[in-house]
Amino acid sequence: MHTKHQTALEVLLEEANESLSEVGHAVSTWDIPGFYQDAEGHTLAKRRMEKDAKAAYTTALAYRLTGTAAYANQAKEIMMGWAQVNKKITGPDGPLVSAYLGVGLIIAANWIKKFGDWSGRERHLFTEWLTQVCLPEWDRIPLRNNWWSWSLHAQLALYRFMDDKPCFAEEVMALKEHLDHSLSVEGFIPEEANRGKNSMWYHYFALAPVTAAAKLVLDTTGEDLFRWVSPGGKSLQQAVEQFFHYADGHVEEWPYDEDPIFPAQLSAGTWPLDLYEAMSVVYQNPEFERLVAPYRPIKGNINTNSGLYHSYAWVYPELQCQD
Repeated sequence: MHTKHQTALEVLLEEANESLSEVGHAVSTWDIPGFYQDAEGHTLAKRRMEKDAKAAYTTALAYRLTGTAAYANQAKEIMMGWAQVNKKITGPDGPLVSAYLGVGLIIAANWIKKFGDWSGRERHLFTEWLTQVCLPEWDRIPLRNNWWSWSLHAQLALYRFMDDKPCFAEEVMALKEHLDHSLSVEGFIPEEANRGKNSMWYHYFALAPVTAAAKLVLDTTGEDLFRWVSPGGKSLQQAVEQFFHYADGHVEEWPYDEDPIFPAQLSAGTWPLDLYEAMSVVYQNPEFERLVAPYRPIKGNINTNSGLYHSYAWVYPELQCQD
């Protein structure tokens, strides 16, 4: 149990140090069954990259904040394992899981991009794996719910890493279209509202990647989608504030289910605190600040099935937002 006086950096460095001994888990064909068809198979398959994304992300972030080469070396080893070994992503949940975990590897890659011992040839191999194995899966996602939110986040992160300005600009347009199409004027997400007991979770799970994508856009081009209003009058800010009302002690008022799934007890490792830690920085909203302050340092949403980070929109948001 972390004591209150620990900083986010101290908690991160503990995890990064643990990750230094991690060995990669890449496989040639990474097959991910559908969660609702085969929960056990899905969880086991996913754990491979859950472990590796955590190791790469925490060590790469530790390198960015400390400059210690051992961290960058470990992040590189883990990422190159996937680039060299993985040739195919299959299974019903392959496109989604490779986006929401794979983006953790891409963010990590961006943090160690200038590391002297990551050769141009290796970086090229890593980019080739992302563009030839992962990107086609992300691109062919037919759903326009949270799956597309994660696809856009992963693609924006990839094109930022590649410094591909035309493709990045194209995905920014796609993100704007997606926000206009997927949000209601009130700030709900109709595609996720019909998920019954899971409708609150899926609102969080769709908002996390689009807010992280908006941060990538802001950091890369300076365009502010956090305060943008779409042609249809939809706004990310309205969605973030609307969801906050329910997450902030009003779960019983949630209009789409009488008893929606929500963390029984909030902690540094539960959704949606990761989201609101990041949004407290973006919007400087004192209400968001009030919600998250008692639980700091916020780590990220932990998958209760594995004890590892579930996905990579906001993991160590306080340290991420220092970009």
